[in-house]
Amino acid sequence: MSETAETSNSTAAIAENTEADENRARTKRALPALLTIFLLGTLMIQAFNLVFQNVGDSLGMSANASLISTLPGIVLGVVCMLYGTLCDYISPRKMTLFGVGALIIGSLLGFFGASNFWAVVLARMIQTAGGQVAGSVFLVMAMKYLSDKERAFYLGVFNAVYYASSAVGIFAGGLITSIDWKYLFLVPLISVLLIPQVLKNTPDTSVKGERIDAFGIALFALIAGFVAIYFSFPAAWMLAVLAILIAVFAVYVWKGSNPFLSRKFVTNGAYMSVLLALFVFYFFNFACVPIYNVIGDQIYQISLKQVSICLTIVYLVATLVGCVSGSILSTIGRLPMLVLSAALMIVGSIGSAIFISSGFWTLTALACVFIAGITMSYTPLYDSFSATLPVDQNGRGIGIGDLMMNTSASIGMAVYSGLMSNQSFGSRGFLGVEPGAPAQAANMFWVMGLTAALALVIVLIFHRNMSSKAPKNQ
Repeated sequence: MSETAETSNSTAAIAENTEADENRARTKRALPALLTIFLLGTLMIQAFNLVFQNVGDSLGMSANASLISTLPGIVLGVVCMLYGTLCDYISPRKMTLFGVGALIIGSLLGFFGASNFWAVVLARMIQTAGGQVAGSVFLVMAMKYLSDKERAFYLGVFNAVYYASSAVGIFAGGLITSIDWKYLFLVPLISVLLIPQVLKNTPDTSVKGERIDAFGIALFALIAGFVAIYFSFPAAWMLAVLAILIAVFAVYVWKGSNPFLSRKFVTNGAYMSVLLALFVFYFFNFACVPIYNVIGDQIYQISLKQVSICLTIVYLVATLVGCVSGSILSTIGRLPMLVLSAALMIVGSIGSAIFISSGFWTLTALACVFIAGITMSYTPLYDSFSATLPVDQNGRGIGIGDLMMNTSASIGMAVYSGLMSNQSFGSRGFLGVEPGAPAQAANMFWVMGLTAALALVIVLIFHRNMSSKAPKNQ
């Protein structure tokens, strides 16, 4: 009997290893296609963030033009969490095909409905929802199926692609405004060519026998949606609604029979410490571009085109750092890399505060240092999710991480806007900086530097929670 049991266990182990090796090989073949689809979707976000006012003006809806940017942004905040979570239940192949389908439908609706403002808004929301699927599936597949070294490499590449699309979007601003904007909607149709590769290589695996917690996921998505809406259209009553929804969700997690976020999940100190670090590292991520627009306009009186060229250089540096961040992580490990990331952010921001009047190219160089720090933090932080959660919960971990990162940057942008619109914030400068616009920008950089220092402190305090091996169960 014992020999039979041992043989059975050995056969099962071999079958499991064979399936894991097959999924790993297929994942590596599928990731380039997923990355391309994600790039197309992200490019659309950058492109329409540049031309939304032109679109609104051409359709006689100038006052509502910002909705072309803000509403898809709200959708993005919700679906980042939603797709990551669903990847724990639904096969990556089905998820990706759904995303490509939505991307194509949104593209066609936008192109043929270009004469109607609300059709354009709806098309952009559908496009955004579709394009993000590939990004979420990419991250979850990399976390679940690849080795530590391979995972670090692909996380870095994913981050690099995001910043590369930002660089292209900023640099192409003048070109985009010189063509009929409706043709932008056709760019994602390139993804049709990638469907055969997705069908062939994306694993068709899913959790068998586990019920999808539709109520819990929908409730959490509703909370995420209200958070995103609040930072786009702030209103006091939304805070009250948010408090009620969060209270209901907390009761559901503690009392529900099988919530998608278990009590052990939400009390996982190691995972929560990574989320806290992610929140602080990315707090001023969205403020990088607008503060340099202000500096160029109010301090150096240079054109937006010149500012765009400098910012393109900054994002190209971020792209390069993203490409090598996987190798850096494999060489020095998570903790040294996070310490280095925070140090670069501190040097870049405080250096900008001190040398605010030393020339725009000097500030551009310091901006490269700052953005290199933010970019470098992404790979070790997301890699830490695999160390704090069991494999079957990586999707949920990544989804909530995406939500945390976007929410943090939105809050940081609100803080930035509040401080920069307050004239008294620039009434006094430090270390010889003159009052007014120079002091206001310099003081903002001091705040960003202190935030980066806080990120460093958090990493040093909680680094032991970022263990090298994932827990087997939760």
